[in-house]
Amino acid sequence: MAKMFSPQKHEKDKRSQVEYEVIQYLTKHDFNKASLAIAGYEAGQVFSRGVGIDWKNHNPDNDIALLKTIFGRTPKILIHLGNEKLEAVRIAAAMMELWGVNRAKKWLPTDFKTDLPFDNDTTARMLLFFAQHQAALERYRNEGLKYVEVLPTSDSCEACKKLADKHYILKDAPELPSEHCTHKMGCRCTFLPVV
Repeated sequence: MAKMFSPQKHEKDKRSQVEYEVIQYLTKHDFNKASLAIAGYEAGQVFSRGVGIDWKNHNPDNDIALLKTIFGRTPKILIHLGNEKLEAVRIAAAMMELWGVNRAKKWLPTDFKTDLPFDNDTTARMLLFFAQHQAALERYRNEGLKYVEVLPTSDSCEACKKLADKHYILKDAPELPSEHCTHKMGCRCTFLPVV
């Protein structure tokens, strides 16, 4: 009996192949090819991700800048991860950013564990948030802004709440995510520019 063609399975296989290729590019730190591989995939979708994004003319510069931070710097909140675990988290955080998702589990080893007080998805998110916050600070500098505030969430831990209600000179802004955060979801503080 002949197998029926399944468009859903074909699409899933195609995406899995692109994910595999992107991981290979990330492992080699070829961030341009990683970004363009995803853009090529999205450009071929009938309903591509993101409203108003022109995937056929995707400029990878912002992706490359974030990926350089993800792979080149380590936030203090993750400083106790060993190199091997940190490299796995870097790949997962990069995939989260590039695919626009908030879960990392799919790209981490099945037996992956850390001694951190939060789960694996949160661990990867802390690295991604760090890169995004660094990009925001750079953007504020380029726009001529001088100060930022830290905005915690309504259920942030006490350490994060202590960062609020202060103006920080950009160069003296505390690192986010905060290394002192004790919330099980990790630090979800963000910077607000002061104009």
